[in-house]
Amino acid sequence: MSPKAVITGWGKCVPPVELTNQDLEKVMDTNDQWIFERTGIKSRRISHVEGTDLAELAARRALACAGLQPEELDLIVVASTTPELLCPSVAAMIQDRLGAVNAGTFDLNAACSGFVYATANITGMIESGFVKKVLVIGAEKLHIAMDYRDRSTAILFGDGAGAAVYEATEGDAGVLAVDLGADGSMGYTMVFPSLGTRGEPYEARPIEDVRLYFEGQPIFKMAVKGMAASTEKTLERAGLTVDDVDLVIPHQANARIIDAATRRMGIPPEKVFTNIENLGNTAAASIPMAISDAAAAGRLHPGDIVAFPAFGGGITWGTLIMRWGQRTEPVGTHQGELPPTDATVFDLLENNLRFFAPLHGRDSADPII
Repeated sequence: MSPKAVITGWGKCVPPVELTNQDLEKVMDTNDQWIFERTGIKSRRISHVEGTDLAELAARRALACAGLQPEELDLIVVASTTPELLCPSVAAMIQDRLGAVNAGTFDLNAACSGFVYATANITGMIESGFVKKVLVIGAEKLHIAMDYRDRSTAILFGDGAGAAVYEATEGDAGVLAVDLGADGSMGYTMVFPSLGTRGEPYEARPIEDVRLYFEGQPIFKMAVKGMAASTEKTLERAGLTVDDVDLVIPHQANARIIDAATRRMGIPPEKVFTNIENLGNTAAASIPMAISDAAAAGRLHPGDIVAFPAFGGGITWGTLIMRWGQRTEPVGTHQGELPPTDATVFDLLENNLRFFAPLHGRDSADPII
């Protein structure tokens, strides 16, 4: 029997500075009720450090949880839409910081589906015997691409990082089946225009090209259908039915998307884990962060069948079906924290609000609130 990839450690990093719906009321035409009814989000986090710093702390916590030393790792994979640098990769920087001298590294971008895509990649490597211990990280600093006077995007996204350690196991636990899919023809619905080489690099770009372009309605419809269909396909590959599922930990896109997709799957609400209310949509970081919260809440038990559906820009989608292993409590903990900050949320967003001010009929020198 080929080995399976089982999660033995988990960790997350949540930046301390919070951006509440009440804060957003001060800079855009919106209110707490309007946002919460449409998204299920009350607040999200704004990072005062780089996404790599978030990834490092999540990684150290996941390794401590698994009881592993960095030099035991064979591979580090980072899923991110907002890497600190394209070269070197975030994974390579994490390898250096951790001292994981025996690990190969690479970054992967499948937007909000990134953690599922990364796990699908390393699952095959573990099953083949190529690697035995792998660290997968989802990390995002999404606020850099938001226009905080645009309520179609800025109300949704937050910063954060989550990590999971996968180890080879000969038992029944681990990843049972995966499904990956994409529709590049719909890629225009979610675009970061400035995070790439498109256009003339030696000329100033239009301000509107620096922010996320996002079409909410078609994304909603595709996300609901895509995650439901992918989950059904993956369950079939695993020889399971929806009745066998003990818990669903979906990409935390939007509470309405999660509700509609899981209802379409036939999953009752009590089997669905969410943490979007106080974190927002953290893209590739959302599932590993939710794994940490689900474990802390006692929602993961040995032998549980857990589904991890995701949907993101690209357009991409995918699902993991996993039988949870024996570990439900951390072997150890990492006591490190992010550097402290005295900055308020509007201190961190001041340059953003001034930069995008002309798009909203304001002068960049005007007061930001």
